[in-house]
Amino acid sequence: MDYLDRFQGCLVGLAMGNALGAPVEGMGASEIEQQHGRVTELIGGGWLGLEPGAWTDDTAMMLCIARSIVEKERFDPQDTAEKFFQWYDTNPPGIGQTTWLAMEAFGDGATWNDAGRIAHARLGGLSAGNGSIMRCAPIALLDGRDTERLTRDSIDSSLITHFDPRACWAAVALNLAISHLVYHGNEGLVEAISGGIDQPDVRKAVAAVPQMKPEDVVPSAFVLDTLQAALWSFLNTTSFEDALVTAVNLGGDADTVAAVCGSMAGAHYGLEAVPSRWVERLAGRSEIVELAAKIHKLAQA
Repeated sequence: MDYLDRFQGCLVGLAMGNALGAPVEGMGASEIEQQHGRVTELIGGGWLGLEPGAWTDDTAMMLCIARSIVEKERFDPQDTAEKFFQWYDTNPPGIGQTTWLAMEAFGDGATWNDAGRIAHARLGGLSAGNGSIMRCAPIALLDGRDTERLTRDSIDSSLITHFDPRACWAAVALNLAISHLVYHGNEGLVEAISGGIDQPDVRKAVAAVPQMKPEDVVPSAFVLDTLQAALWSFLNTTSFEDALVTAVNLGGDADTVAAVCGSMAGAHYGLEAVPSRWVERLAGRSEIVELAAKIHKLAQA
């Protein structure tokens, strides 16, 4: 089987979730309902005043990782950190505080694997935000057939900015989910993720998702909340569109929850399943599709 459609679906899905959710980021579910009814389209606006189909830091950082993988033909944390820094240096809107502090440290001469540690210390030991999982999907595509390398690369990708072990292992969890969805579909997904996680909090968070009811889902920026909300939205729907619409309308950190959900939904349903009315309006779609194709080629090598 050729998995190209799923590789492309994964990265487009991430960007699509980001673009759908960004206009309602920070709003509660009831607030979204009052203002927009149910968000099912790329509406634009929000606190960053985005054009419909524009995305934020989630996709920008995913592109840094994907471009680096294509250039280096592997995941290279040093090169990735440099690409993160070049992006950070343009003063992009909506950049997370943990990432900001880590890139500041990197710019001041910290090594790639010390920058996140410095940010963690400056934040008083708080670096368990969802910045580590919003961007890591290209690694799942590259390393999907090599669990050991996937685990190491996922952790390293987090350490650049998010030092907390929960952030690191949540990146492993998401990437295990994506690779399982690409190659095996959604059968036994939760067990497949849990079985590869050494960090108890992350393992427990993933294992709890099938029993969660809507009122248990917390779409906050805490990495385990985001992981659970995204996985819950995916598991409780039966199409790409439904998964993303469900994730976005939870509110809270909607752009990242939907980006994470989109990376899983795209890996499962493929690019063909992404509504064309959305794809037509997605910023930078041709580069995203092309990068996924190039990573697909590397993964087959």
